[in-house]
Amino acid sequence: MDLRKDNIDRLFKQLQGQFDTEEPLAGHEERFFERLNAQPATKVIGVPKRRSWWKPLSIAASLTLLLALGYGVLMNPGTPANVAPEVEKTQFYFASLIDRELEKINNEVTPETQQLVDDAMLQIQKLDNNYKKLEQDLEENGNTKKILHAMITNFQTRIDLLQDVLNQIEEVKQLKESQNKMPVNQI
Repeated sequence: MDLRKDNIDRLFKQLQGQFDTEEPLAGHEERFFERLNAQPATKVIGVPKRRSWWKPLSIAASLTLLLALGYGVLMNPGTPANVAPEVEKTQFYFASLIDRELEKINNEVTPETQQLVDDAMLQIQKLDNNYKKLEQDLEENGNTKKILHAMITNFQTRIDLLQDVLNQIEEVKQLKESQNKMPVNQI
């Protein structure tokens, strides 16, 4: 046993300074777990995904809105004006979330991500136009559950889109950093 240990120690001394000290590329761990999980009879818990704080909050706001609307309709049927303050509060809540996400995106814009941000802003504008139509439907038809649900879904879709853009911007930044760290002869 001592002979093996001596051989291993000698080997490490000979190879000292020749080990690979480079960092793996971005996403290496996720790709590793995907390959490992793809093998039969192997199941490994992957890297936990970063949880976003806005999703539970938007669900809570949606439930609050629906409960308030249900209560308003049951207590005062035929008077949509009683529900309007809850709709306004929910609109304000989602609008502030969207504004924060837009601010984050605007702080992260680079020449590499400009096209991505421009495309996202075009999609946000389309969703905003769709929301304005929903507001008109709400005024014309009253506070129906379908319209209110569509309005909430519109807000959530905008927030999802902005979160996706932020994630893609982060990936572009990581890719750029890894390329900057890579030796010139490997590029």
